[in-house]
Amino acid sequence: MKQGRRRSIGIWMVAAMAAVALSACTSAPVDSASASPVAPPTTASAPASEPGSAPAESPDAEPVSASDAFRAWVATSRVPDAAAACAQLTPELAARMVAELNASGPFTVQSCEEMITATAELYRAAGQSADVDIEVQQETDTDATLFVTYLDSGDCGTVVMTRSGTGWILTELSQECAA
Repeated sequence: MKQGRRRSIGIWMVAAMAAVALSACTSAPVDSASASPVAPPTTASAPASEPGSAPAESPDAEPVSASDAFRAWVATSRVPDAAAACAQLTPELAARMVAELNASGPFTVQSCEEMITATAELYRAAGQSADVDIEVQQETDTDATLFVTYLDSGDCGTVVMTRSGTGWILTELSQECAA
C-alpha cells in the first residue's frame, strides 16, 4: 500500500474514532487536576440487553462522582468491556452513536457492543490514550453536565449524565463540540 493511502486511512480512522467517542460529548473544560484515568469501580454490570441500566454498587458504597464515572466508562470502553460500556449509555445515545459511526465509516456495526469493540480497536491502532480533561459544568445528586476534552486528539464535547441508583448513565443530551 502506498504511503499516502496509508496516511489517509490513518487520518480517517482517527476522525471516525473521535466522532464516535465524542457523540457522547459537548463543550466546556474540566478538572485537569484529576484528569488521570480511574479504574472502573468494582460493580456488577447490567446485562448487555439492558442499555441504560447503571452498574449496581453495594448499598454501603460511597457514591462515585460523575467525573470518575465518566473516566471509568472511557476505560471500560477501551478495554473493551462492550456489555458494561453499553449498559452505561441510554438506549437513545447508543442508537445515535451506532448511526453516526455507520454514516461516517467504511464499515457498519449492528449494535452498541459492536460499535464499542470496533472503536476500541481503532483507538488501539491509532495509539490514542484514554486520558481526558474534565470540567464539571454542573453536578447534583441526580444529574451532571461535564465538558470533556480528549488529551491526545483535542476532541471535546459536553457529556450529560443522570444517576441511576448509585451509578451514572450517559444520556442522549450529550453532544460533541462543533467542528
